Amino acid sequence: MTRPWWHDTVIYHIYPRSFYDANGDGYGDLPGIIEKLPYLRDLGIGAIWMGPVFSSPQVDNGYDVSDYRRIDPLFGTNADMDRLIESADRHGIRVLLDLVFNHSSDRHPWFEASRSRPAGKYGDYYIWRDAAPDGSEPNEWRSVFGGSAWDWSEDRHQFYLHLFAREQPDLNWENPAVRAELRDIANYWLDRGVAGFRMDVINFISKSADDYIDGPRFLEFIAEFRAGLRNGGEVLLVGETPGINAERAAAYTDPDAGALDMVLLFDHLRLDHGPGGRWDPVPWRHEDLRRNMEYEQRLLKRAWPSIYLSNHDQPRIVSRYGNEQEYRYESATALATVFYLQRGTPILYQGDEIAMRNIPIEEATQIVDIESGNAYRELVQEKGLSPEEALRRVRRIARDNGRTPMQWSGADNAGFTPRGATASPWYPVNPDYPEWNVAAQDESGTVRWYIRELLALRRDDVTLRHGEFELVHEPEDSPVVAYRRRRVNGTVLVVANLSDGVVGFPFTNGSILLSNYSDSPVESTSLLRPWECRVLAENLHRVGGIHTMTVEKT
Repeated sequence: MTRPWWHDTVIYHIYPRSFYDANGDGYGDLPGIIEKLPYLRDLGIGAIWMGPVFSSPQVDNGYDVSDYRRIDPLFGTNADMDRLIESADRHGIRVLLDLVFNHSSDRHPWFEASRSRPAGKYGDYYIWRDAAPDGSEPNEWRSVFGGSAWDWSEDRHQFYLHLFAREQPDLNWENPAVRAELRDIANYWLDRGVAGFRMDVINFISKSADDYIDGPRFLEFIAEFRAGLRNGGEVLLVGETPGINAERAAAYTDPDAGALDMVLLFDHLRLDHGPGGRWDPVPWRHEDLRRNMEYEQRLLKRAWPSIYLSNHDQPRIVSRYGNEQEYRYESATALATVFYLQRGTPILYQGDEIAMRNIPIEEATQIVDIESGNAYRELVQEKGLSPEEALRRVRRIARDNGRTPMQWSGADNAGFTPRGATASPWYPVNPDYPEWNVAAQDESGTVRWYIRELLALRRDDVTLRHGEFELVHEPEDSPVVAYRRRRVNGTVLVVANLSDGVVGFPFTNGSILLSNYSDSPVESTSLLRPWECRVLAENLHRVGGIHTMTVEKT
């Protein structure tokens, strides 16, 4: 059986405005991505997924699109996109675009026409409802960004739905003309050479009377969308699907459904959510992580998972689940090992390969992200928290943490802008950049070096790419996360101590393929040091393949 190309690759997630600024205006751009393609190839990347780069008023950093067929001048031109696709292909890298098809900008011509001419062609392109008998909103739906999900239009004398910012009205997928328009946009970019799409909050496109997530026509809409794509069988569709579990994900990605190829699940990023949700963080539990891994791997056994640690909507993983102070190298590499060697396609977020961490947010005025800023104000004004307590909660989880400029070197602005640039980066660089940057991490004992070896190990070992997943069950209070990848030609054991302490683990005989400590022993019972991870070959029967290696920590 021929496997889809994405089963054997690693995807690198780029946040364009923060990746690399080639023209010195303070914003990352498409020419900057082109310039860094050799770096990505050397890291072991086979595809890149870029956040949206289409024309936008930038209310939500590009997730409010006003023209889906035009590159925003902030990032370059359509010709730059063509050059990027061609250059990436020469480096053996495919390009994935971010399609924001649940909603558009309120400055999109479709919405302007829908608002002003209800009886016209575009009148039904968005979700409009009359006011309730008392003049209030049609229902009590809340926006993901806080407040009501409905906004009143004086022009039309109706409410329109916006599940995010008021400037992001929801498109009406119940209208066949809308679905046809969106399919044509996707084909426009496929014709220019992209290999697929990440589809933003795609499970929001079908609404029911009771909920706006995971509506009854979702699979129908996506199957119809895929069927209308040119070379649809070879196009990768990755769905961002908040609010669903692995059981629904299995249905969405079932090969017989003809819908999505992978989904982005969020349960592993909710481990630190307290009773009050995302903005009420609590310490995470290792047992919850183990259960979540086993649950998702079991239910997606017939389908294909995506494996990711963080993204542009999340804080930095080493700050969130690791130890960014005493064990920054060890915790970053241990977490990467546990996640990226599971069955599925790894999606590596920019900067995680050098263990970028959260920024020091000392004042609420430093918060730029619209969701995080709204959350801070809601905690103070509606929940009654003190400004200090609200900031404590928000600073750790704010999306700004994952959006700071990429740290390329110890030069001015972390090398994010070219030498001699006069414009400052759109957001301040993390002050730890002189030590933690790409240029400083090219030797054994650094995070980038380790990640490169980890991805090479996965690429060269068929068991790690396609073997079955089997969790090693540990006591509930154990900080060890371990599993085996099994195939007819052998077994690979992945073990990590995700804690600051020392813990024992009963190893079997085997050879170490990779470790983040240089002197990791293999004994019948041995101790795992803080954040130590090991990858071992057990009873392998193969010729050639992986060489045994360890990482020397300096």
